[in-house]
Amino acid sequence: MEDFTTMTNDELKNRLAYLKEELQDVENERSFIFKQSGMHVSSSKISMQMEEFDTDIKRLKSQIEACNEALTSGEA
Repeated sequence: MEDFTTMTNDELKNRLAYLKEELQDVENERSFIFKQSGMHVSSSKISMQMEEFDTDIKRLKSQIEACNEALTSGEA
């Protein structure tokens, strides 16, 4: 996990924007892949991909929360 406490407010805002964009990209990719109707993929591969997407989404949400907290505490 990144150390957001050493970043300036501008760096935090830029990092937060980047993390939110990354999260949206992962969520869009997950949605796109699993809505494909003409593609046959084994259930084990789908399960593995779902776990990877869920792990990435959880990590990004955690980083976004930590970045928000650092930004909020820096403004106080």
